[in-house]
Amino acid sequence: MKSAATPITTASIKRISPSLGMDIGIMMTTTLRFFANLLALHAFLAVIFFSERALANSVLLTENFDNLAKSNVKLFTQFEQPDSVAGVTGRAWRTDGFYSWGEASVSLQGVNSFTFSTWVALESYPSDLEVTADKLTPSAIVNQRIGDLGFEVYLDTFGRWGLWLATSKGPVNIKATEPFPLYQWNHLAFSLNDKTKTVSLYLNDTLLGKAQMPSFGQFTPANTPLLLAKSHQEVELLNFTINRINGAFDNILLTTEVFSLEKITQMYLTADLSVVDAENALSVPSSRFALDHLRPRYHPMPPANWTNEPHGLVRKNELWHMFYQRTPNGPFKTQMHWGHMVSDDLVTWTDYPDALRPEINQAGFGYDMKGIWSGDVVVDGEQAYAFYTSVNHSDRLTSANPSVSVAMSLDPNLIEWQKVGPIINTQHVEDFRDPYLWQENGNWHMLIGAAYKNYGGLDYYIADKLGPNVKWQHQSNFSSLPYQTMDIGSIIWEMPVFEALTEDVYVLVVNPIGGTIEKYGDPATRGVYWTGTWKNGQFQPHYTKPKMLDVIVGHLSPTVARGEDGAIRAIGIVDERRTAQAQENAGWTHTFSFPRRWFLSQNRLALGQAPAPELVQLRDKLQFNLQKVLISPEPIFVSSELKAYELYIKGQAVE
Repeated sequence: MKSAATPITTASIKRISPSLGMDIGIMMTTTLRFFANLLALHAFLAVIFFSERALANSVLLTENFDNLAKSNVKLFTQFEQPDSVAGVTGRAWRTDGFYSWGEASVSLQGVNSFTFSTWVALESYPSDLEVTADKLTPSAIVNQRIGDLGFEVYLDTFGRWGLWLATSKGPVNIKATEPFPLYQWNHLAFSLNDKTKTVSLYLNDTLLGKAQMPSFGQFTPANTPLLLAKSHQEVELLNFTINRINGAFDNILLTTEVFSLEKITQMYLTADLSVVDAENALSVPSSRFALDHLRPRYHPMPPANWTNEPHGLVRKNELWHMFYQRTPNGPFKTQMHWGHMVSDDLVTWTDYPDALRPEINQAGFGYDMKGIWSGDVVVDGEQAYAFYTSVNHSDRLTSANPSVSVAMSLDPNLIEWQKVGPIINTQHVEDFRDPYLWQENGNWHMLIGAAYKNYGGLDYYIADKLGPNVKWQHQSNFSSLPYQTMDIGSIIWEMPVFEALTEDVYVLVVNPIGGTIEKYGDPATRGVYWTGTWKNGQFQPHYTKPKMLDVIVGHLSPTVARGEDGAIRAIGIVDERRTAQAQENAGWTHTFSFPRRWFLSQNRLALGQAPAPELVQLRDKLQFNLQKVLISPEPIFVSSELKAYELYIKGQAVE
């Protein structure tokens, strides 16, 4: 008998029965190996199980936005439904910049370490009031903050951004050194590591900054929901909230794990950004305005939000480029940008990224920080020049406020521009805006809408070439008539246009505003014009009192260029009269006119206008033809099926 203390092993079995030891030993070895492998497999599965459970337990919030109706983040929108767009993986959530935001009920109470990450693509920086840099109120890409508690990834109207995080010994603030990238998907992440007492901020595959927490400091969370695309401090303008985020979000994650740079990089590299295009995510989905029967279907207009005057209509490489005043973040006017759209036929338009936006330097000053206002674009050879009105908060003359500023582009698509800076200030006038250029006999001419003492007029310059170091020569008399006699009671003239209608007859178009002229008053804001001759560098109007550009109010500030037939094409703003609240409810403000063809009337004293011939392609087959219809106060039923139509009426008066 074996001792009770003798372990049962292969060797002990051999001692008990040498003759059977080999077979039994092999059998027991195989059996023990089987059980050992089984135990190892069980242990491996247990590790996976507990690791997965630990990971699951560490996740505080996750959302991929593939199904917005069942999102873990509550999404707010004023439209029929939240905007769903193409994402980094699957679908993404699109914000509008002035109303929409996301909210998640997640608590960081008792959490000392965590990581937050998301994919975000921005169309623009958030809007703000037109104030100096020290008075700005940043927005937030994400925040969970009340006063001095919590955290936020902040972003201001000039793209300056960073991470702010509260501790019991004072806040940690990591400031990014470069503006947040626009028009691309970015993987944003930050982490708090309680063991190392460090806070880290990441963008894509780069550690932007790491900060040490104050000695003996602990993270102090805020007892409030986590917010996306919305700041804890909001800015109001009229009835609008103006400092929310305009962009797209995908794949939100908040976890108590502390991710390393290697982990962050791995998350970034999992997305094939050569295939994933932020342009699709930043396009306004058609569903946003699908139920808006007041929104034009064929007129050129921005994809959403505020627009003002179009300008800089120019042909380059068989494409029409049109630039325009734009607030990309909502249907309100502030921090003006230059929008950009292109067409090959003046009928169908494609939106391009904004061409110009306000900027500041490291000291908090920018010559165009208060807005990129109207101007003109001309092409000289392969070089394009954008002349625009720049505005800031400093001295009128020493800081060129306002000024005509210049940007240059060699990009065949006119997407990339390099700013040169101010070239002309208001030393000869009280105020000015909206430069307009043309070339004649080797010289470049520039007209600028101007204000004199109690009346509007023009400022006039000439240069022999274009470029960053060109000296523009001031000219005293563009018109043979004094501006004071030509003016109609305004303070300043805007958006001048000067073009030849024939070899010997020219037209000057301006838009007087201010003074006795009001948008809703009488006289109302109108485009006006004079025909006349152009001799020896001076315009000689045919008459003193201008003619109205349109029979009724509502069309202003046309931008012009010549078509293949040599005739002028003109597109203006259709200046709507809705209330600010109606504009907010709609999500857009103003549209542009159909293109028109300009010509000299038969009496050679008036500007003739007709629909541009390119519009013919919009015509479809004849839908109905009503004969001998009596026009009376009673409505005439035509059709309930047509959503857009051209109505041609020919008739005669009936006694």
